[in-house]
Amino acid sequence: MPADDTPKTTTSQNATSSPHVPAFAFDPSDPWTQTFQEGLESANLTGKRVYEVGIGTGMNAVFLLKKLKAARVSGSDLDPRLAELAAQNVAELAPGDQDRFHPIVGSVSLIDTDAAKAEITKTDIIIACLPQVTSPDDEAFAVFRDAHDVDLGEGAHQRSADHIAHYYPWSVFNCLPFNSVGLGLNEALLRRLKKSAPQAEVILNFGARIPPETICAMFEANGYSPTILHSRIVKQDAGTDISFFVTLEKAMQGTGLEQDLICAFFADPEGQKPISARDAHKLLEDDPERPLFHEVCVIRGKPV
Repeated sequence: MPADDTPKTTTSQNATSSPHVPAFAFDPSDPWTQTFQEGLESANLTGKRVYEVGIGTGMNAVFLLKKLKAARVSGSDLDPRLAELAAQNVAELAPGDQDRFHPIVGSVSLIDTDAAKAEITKTDIIIACLPQVTSPDDEAFAVFRDAHDVDLGEGAHQRSADHIAHYYPWSVFNCLPFNSVGLGLNEALLRRLKKSAPQAEVILNFGARIPPETICAMFEANGYSPTILHSRIVKQDAGTDISFFVTLEKAMQGTGLEQDLICAFFADPEGQKPISARDAHKLLEDDPERPLFHEVCVIRGKPV
């Protein structure tokens, strides 16, 4: 992917025209977005106030405003360019609804600014699709990976323009229990929301390469009752490095707990042929163009 800001256009299944999508933004036509929106559609968000952590291109905002008739949609992003981009797309794709869209400007990590926290206090539902894959250039991960003799995937050292949409800095969240399985950023969000908006519900979108049972356990450990709203099998992005999941499985060898953490990939688009991360890695080593698949699931957490 080109590391520049040149806009491109793409068509989301729920948009009436093409949004602006620069190279640094996550592509809203990706099956992840489609799965997320299908999950949101089943969540009965009509008349609700919704905040999206990681607003991206604003296509979920357009969907929430136009189709789901949310009362108010707000959101923020770590990339400071995206709030402005989202506002532009909402203005063009949902002009009759843009008065109900309130993006938080600037760079916002999770909800860690005064403006984001103030908006969160008047929100019913927080939604997000946050990275669950450790950044290949994370120093702590490099030590972990080398200790178990795992190589990075082909091209993993090349930092793409939309790097922060796919990876997160693993070592920053080492104090959180579920960071050990790549859920540190998501767990950090749940903890912040429990403090700032204890009555709000949460709907998060996950690449379930870590089994859904483990993801649901993270919700429960942080004071939320989880329900899976929707899921589907999607193609593994060829550009996303999976060596973190391989390393996790290798780290479990010899502990007596090997069966407690087998990452979930599939050799077929129907999801009928489950394989481990190590098997997936071997297949890619033999043929880097080999298609692999994993589940994407949308989970709703209600505060306990």
